[in-house]
Amino acid sequence: MKNFFHNTLGNFFPNSLSTFTLPKALLSFVFSIIISITMLSFLSWITYTNLQEMGKRTEDVTHTYQVRFKNKELIKLLVDAETGQRGFLLTNNEDFLKPYLESQESIDSTLHQLSILVKDNHLQGERLDSIKTLTTLRLKAMSVNIDRIKGGKSVDTLKLYLGKFYMDKIRRLSQKIDTDEEQLLHYRNELQNESDKNLTYYLLGLSVVTLAFLAIFFRLLYLELRQRIALQITLENKLTEVEHTNAELEQFAYITSHDLQEPLRKIRAFGERLYTRQTNELSEEAKNNILKINQSASRMQLLINDLLTFSRITNMKDYVFDEVDLNLILNETKEDFSELIHQKKAMIYSKHLPTINGIKVQLMQLFNNLISNSIKYSRANVSPIIEIKYKQVVGSDIPNVEGIKQEKVYHKITFMDNGIGFEEKYSEKIFTIFQRLHNKNEYEGTGIGLAICRRIVTNHNGHIIAEVKKEYEGAIFHVYLPY
Repeated sequence: MKNFFHNTLGNFFPNSLSTFTLPKALLSFVFSIIISITMLSFLSWITYTNLQEMGKRTEDVTHTYQVRFKNKELIKLLVDAETGQRGFLLTNNEDFLKPYLESQESIDSTLHQLSILVKDNHLQGERLDSIKTLTTLRLKAMSVNIDRIKGGKSVDTLKLYLGKFYMDKIRRLSQKIDTDEEQLLHYRNELQNESDKNLTYYLLGLSVVTLAFLAIFFRLLYLELRQRIALQITLENKLTEVEHTNAELEQFAYITSHDLQEPLRKIRAFGERLYTRQTNELSEEAKNNILKINQSASRMQLLINDLLTFSRITNMKDYVFDEVDLNLILNETKEDFSELIHQKKAMIYSKHLPTINGIKVQLMQLFNNLISNSIKYSRANVSPIIEIKYKQVVGSDIPNVEGIKQEKVYHKITFMDNGIGFEEKYSEKIFTIFQRLHNKNEYEGTGIGLAICRRIVTNHNGHIIAEVKKEYEGAIFHVYLPY
């Protein structure tokens, strides 16, 4: 296979294989694309033109069939009217007039439709005008005898003969119309068959040219792809190793957290039982020690729960991406923290946010963590103000983003508050799991919130960056999510 493509390319590009480097391959690839697009566009235009012509031929054939059908329908309606008249004249029973009356209602409509169909044919139009006149006379002759019988008189024989004379002329004119349309149908069928044959040739030519250029493209792509195969295999092996290691770590964290839950529950239960049942027998120092044990156990359980949360977020197999409206996410977050917002007199301002492809429950947790942090780390005696901004940016606008990501478009969502903020040296450290910048007695929590935020953004192939501005009091977080 390798020698086949090598020889094929040598036939297309003589004396060039020895110097055919990657840039030249790409240049030839682009050049071939331009030529192929030009050729395919030309053949596609010809094919489209023939498709239009074939469609017109089909319409012409259909039109001829319609004329013949309506022409025969008119004769049938006149025959039905004559049959109804004849039955009434013989029996004087008005039940026989039903076909006559029904045909009369349809004759005018059929003549009108025929007029529209033959308006592009002058000769057929003249014949149809004559048929219209004779039809009027034929129906009038019928109505005269019908009225005479209803009035108790005898049949007007002259009107019967005139009616037959009119009907014979109508039949002859109708036959001429049908004969001309039949000849026209034969001619149009020949044109349609020829158009179909030409279209087949054009489609065949288009397919051959397409296959030829696909063969060239395949060879040019093969030159580049074979250099990437080894690298791809290496990367896949590395990714497999990383996934296996991550799975083991996730399983370890999950199992360990579960195994620690039961001993902690027992420590808390026995500590509370000891404090409650033997409080009179314990010294103050013993009571304080028990309280500290219970507080430490509660904090350990909180840490374990947070570790379980982080483990679940890391495991992407349990989540499905879907269309998520971030405006609804923000509104639900406000509802969740409505009591705290009211208590702290916090104000949240936001612009219209986009709808993105993501995991709703994780995006909800992302907004919850960022907004709750802004409220929690507010300054004393200052109402928290949170501003959420949005705009679209390219990857090159994101710090430390390299490679193909620089060309991608991202949603940039900025969370700004007027809280206590943080020092610039901690702008990366705050995203570390269980990392706290303050004493646990100052602010509640385990320090896992921002680590979870980073994991969520990473799960969405995005970036989160903490920014510190000297002239700005508070924290700024930029969330970049793929467009």
